[in-house]
Amino acid sequence: MKCFLKTFSHSLWILSLLLGFHPELLVAEPQNTYVPPSAESEAEKARKIYIERFIKFTQDKNVAGRGKDPNGKVVQGGEKSKFNGDDGNTFQSDLTYHDNAYVEFIDGPQKPEAPPGSTPPKEKLNEFVSSHGNLSDSSQLERVIYQKHKEFSEKDQKTPPPPQKGIRFESIFKKETVEVNDDPNDPSKTSEVFRSRIREEIKPEIEQVGKDAFQTIERAAKEPGGENDSELMGNLTFYREAAARASKSLWDSTLANLAQRRSFLSGSGIRLNVATPTCEAWAQAEGQEIEKIKDAKEKQAEQEKLQENVKKCQQMSQTQFSAIQPRFESDPKNPDAPAQLKEKGIKDEDGFERDLRNQLQVMDKVGLNPDQLQSEWKYQLDEFKNEILSETDESGNVSTVQMTNAEQLEEYNKALDKALESRKQTEALAPELKLDEEAIQAKKLQPGTTSILEINKVPDQMLEELGANPTEASSSKSYSELLQEQQTTGTPP
Repeated sequence: MKCFLKTFSHSLWILSLLLGFHPELLVAEPQNTYVPPSAESEAEKARKIYIERFIKFTQDKNVAGRGKDPNGKVVQGGEKSKFNGDDGNTFQSDLTYHDNAYVEFIDGPQKPEAPPGSTPPKEKLNEFVSSHGNLSDSSQLERVIYQKHKEFSEKDQKTPPPPQKGIRFESIFKKETVEVNDDPNDPSKTSEVFRSRIREEIKPEIEQVGKDAFQTIERAAKEPGGENDSELMGNLTFYREAAARASKSLWDSTLANLAQRRSFLSGSGIRLNVATPTCEAWAQAEGQEIEKIKDAKEKQAEQEKLQENVKKCQQMSQTQFSAIQPRFESDPKNPDAPAQLKEKGIKDEDGFERDLRNQLQVMDKVGLNPDQLQSEWKYQLDEFKNEILSETDESGNVSTVQMTNAEQLEEYNKALDKALESRKQTEALAPELKLDEEAIQAKKLQPGTTSILEINKVPDQMLEELGANPTEASSSKSYSELLQEQQTTGTPP
């Protein structure tokens, strides 16, 4: 999580009425027909303009989610028209991503010597490589990932990387293997734990996509007419809104990928994705294939199997993200009984599933340290550090520091202590200014207690300026809750 606040000054301009010179005033009785606008009407006018700006800002293609008014009512317009059915991200964003949480095979380019009408060869797409990346209407992020997938897959095939113990490269991933001890009392009992991460040489280009996407957000947050003014600061409320939406987008997409990965790993051939986000949509697509079967007995058997798999899919979709390796297990004493969904624990947990689960865990309880996560893989503290803006000098030079989320919360709490001390000094000089020390202390955030969605939520005081009612930051805990949320907000299936 990377979060920083910017300050800005906001002014409202009130138009003044200029009265012209009229000759008839020299011969006629002057009439005082001008009624100055009231302060209330001018404030209401300014508020409406502010709300219109807010709505327009949320309609920017790279501001995550749907265009909405300050109270959350969806407002159509802007650059957004189509949204993912699973995580609600807009198709138009530079950062949208249509991925599969499992290996997929697509039609590759046809060889020049192939006979006309022949079937094109299949191309393997690794987990989380978007098949949209080779389409003309793909997003900037999808194109970068797909191009790198092609580049490194071909490069590694022609010139394999030098062998390294416990490391191999595949597509855009660096896949690591380590041995862990399964029995503290017997060092010989070990097993292998896997982890896949983006190759280091690809990260700069991926990060650049995010920086480019922020430029549209930066322009949309500025006063009309000053969108391209590099010296002009954007509206702080809009920045906070963008941060809140980005956090929600990351949560939703991570939860969707986790559930889809788990459904696939359940062994039932369930492949949920953007095209078929629900169990019912997947079953409908599978049912169309079953209808092509000629043999009546075989068709019936496949239909019955599909019905059972839909039930498993629905059960898995209702599983909380915090469940550790949920799998369907049959009772060996009663093999005819339906398989039951149980948690297997961290032993032999799939690497992608483990990382997605723990990503949600550190977002749900910001400030957790690596040793507080349930995992066979031992995460390092350096992985929990982010580059944070420290200060900018008079020449515009930026200084940054590496900090964990827990350290950021510590700095925030120290800032509250300083603010509290300043208020005490002010109260000593002006006793009539009563200090609510308890309310200030309540603002402190202890590591491992608060969700990132709550931390990045737009403060109620900012929403009051827009005439909005206070809201609570909420997050879906299961895939079924997420799909229900998407339906409630009008996201098409």
